[in-house]
Amino acid sequence: MKKWKTSHIILFLISISAILYYQFLTMRYGSLTFINLFLYGGCLLLLTICLLHYFQITITEVIGKRWMRICQGVLLVSAILFTAVEGSIIYSGYHETDSKGDTILVLGAGLIGGDRLSLCLLYRLQRAYEEYKQNPDTIIVVSGGQGVDETISEAAAMKQWLIAQGVDEAHILVEDRSRNTSENFRFSKKVMKEHGINSDEISLITNRFHMKRAAYLAERNGFYVHPKPAEDLEYAQVCYYTREFFGLMRAYLLHY
Repeated sequence: MKKWKTSHIILFLISISAILYYQFLTMRYGSLTFINLFLYGGCLLLLTICLLHYFQITITEVIGKRWMRICQGVLLVSAILFTAVEGSIIYSGYHETDSKGDTILVLGAGLIGGDRLSLCLLYRLQRAYEEYKQNPDTIIVVSGGQGVDETISEAAAMKQWLIAQGVDEAHILVEDRSRNTSENFRFSKKVMKEHGINSDEISLITNRFHMKRAAYLAERNGFYVHPKPAEDLEYAQVCYYTREFFGLMRAYLLHY
C-alpha cells in the first residue's frame, strides 16, 4: 500500500475544503463572482496531489531543490503581501466615521435573474435607507449600469427598491452607465454636477469587503469620502475578501 506523505495529506484536505466551500456557497447563495476559483483551484490541486501520491514523488523531485527554494521564497513574500493587504481591507471595512457627506452614493452590484436584487446589493440599500432616514432631505445617488445578463440596470432596480420604502423619487439620482467601480464615481460625479450638486463630500455605501477599493477610487475621482459600510454575506467572506485582494491590486495598478 502506498504511503501518504504529510504534505500530500495537508494539500489533499485543502483541495477538498475548497471544493466543498464552492458547493456550500452555490447551494446557499447561487452564483457568486469569483466563486469558480475555489472549484477549479480545488480540482487542479486534488488532481496534482493524486498524481504525486500515485507515483510516490515529491514536488522537490519534480522541480529540483533550487527551484523549490525559489518557489518557497515567492510563496513567503506573497503570503506576507496578501496578509498585509487583507488586513488593510478588513480595517477599512470596519472603520466608519460619525460625520456624513452631503450626498449618499450607493454602489451597485450584480442582479439575480436579470432584475432582482442580490443580497449584497440589498444590504447596501438597507444601509443607504438608514442614512436617508436620519436626514430625509439628503439626495441619494444610485450607481450601476446594466450587465449583459441583466434586463434592467442595477441603478433602476435600486431606485425601485428605495421608492418602495418611501423615499421621495425627487431625492434619487440615477447613474446607469457604469461598468466598474471607477466608472461608478466618474459618471456619478457628472450626474451630480448636472443636477447642481457641487459638493464632493459623499457618504459612500458599499459592502465592508469592497470599502477599501471603493474609497481609494472615489478619492482618485475627486470625492471626499465618509465611509458607511454595509454588511457582507456571512458565509461568503472568504470568497469576497480573497477576490478583493486582486481587485485592490488592479485598482492600484490600473486605477479601475
